[in-house]
Amino acid sequence: MIQGRVGFYVTSLSAGRAPDKLARENIPVLFCREVQKNVLEMHIRAKDMKKAFAILRRSCYHIDGVKYYGSARAKRGALRAAGLIAGALLFAVSVFFFQSRVLKVEVVGSGAYYEREVRAILKEEGVEAFSAMPRDTARLTARILALPRVEFCTFQRAGGVFTVEVRVSENVQPIAGAALKAPASGIVAGLTVIRGTPLVSVGDEVTEGQTVVEAYTLAGEEKLPVLVVASVTVEREISAEYELSEAAANAQALLDYGPLAELHSEKTERGWRITGRMQKTAALNLA
Repeated sequence: MIQGRVGFYVTSLSAGRAPDKLARENIPVLFCREVQKNVLEMHIRAKDMKKAFAILRRSCYHIDGVKYYGSARAKRGALRAAGLIAGALLFAVSVFFFQSRVLKVEVVGSGAYYEREVRAILKEEGVEAFSAMPRDTARLTARILALPRVEFCTFQRAGGVFTVEVRVSENVQPIAGAALKAPASGIVAGLTVIRGTPLVSVGDEVTEGQTVVEAYTLAGEEKLPVLVVASVTVEREISAEYELSEAAANAQALLDYGPLAELHSEKTERGWRITGRMQKTAALNLA
């Protein structure tokens, strides 16, 4: 049997001239027969297929019914098998990769109202979208159990979903705590809330002593008292004139407002004007 052969059908009003056209291009025709009027079955070497098809199609011959014989058929089968194997391996690797990654976090159980706090803890411990599934959950367990009223938590991993079950005790009196207040009047420049309910957002204007984080968490419409774990940073532009020397004016501004960012002093008729940006931070149970 001739090795590396390709068979196909050529259809055209001038199909009979196709063998001569290939021969003129030094492409040997291994087999040729008329199947019906204007239709030829032809066989050529597999290595000539690309060139032959380009010549025939350029001359408006229609080609179909391509079949491979001998080593060409074996080679094509091997390529298909290799493609299938590569695809199967890629699929298996993809499934393994995504099942070993966190695609979704679910918080369930009677303590599901702690979802925000639990998600914050997970993120701080490196558990977030597309991170590896955590294997050692001892630290996560300890931190979640430290939440008020939480008496049990467990973790499940399935199909890329990391499920945290949190249960709270119904027999323990909730812990009440103090609310977090704004340390100064100005604009909220930073706000971190691990536990508690924020009443403001970054960019809001607040006054000194205003409550920025309340000591409760919401369970549906019910407000459950909690120990606030949060911090807030307030900033505002300062401009104060002192009838003092420059050094004394800077010292007095430090006493009045604390350290100032972008500190600048300017001579005035009566003394010195000190300008800068004041930042003050207050925190509860958060270092």
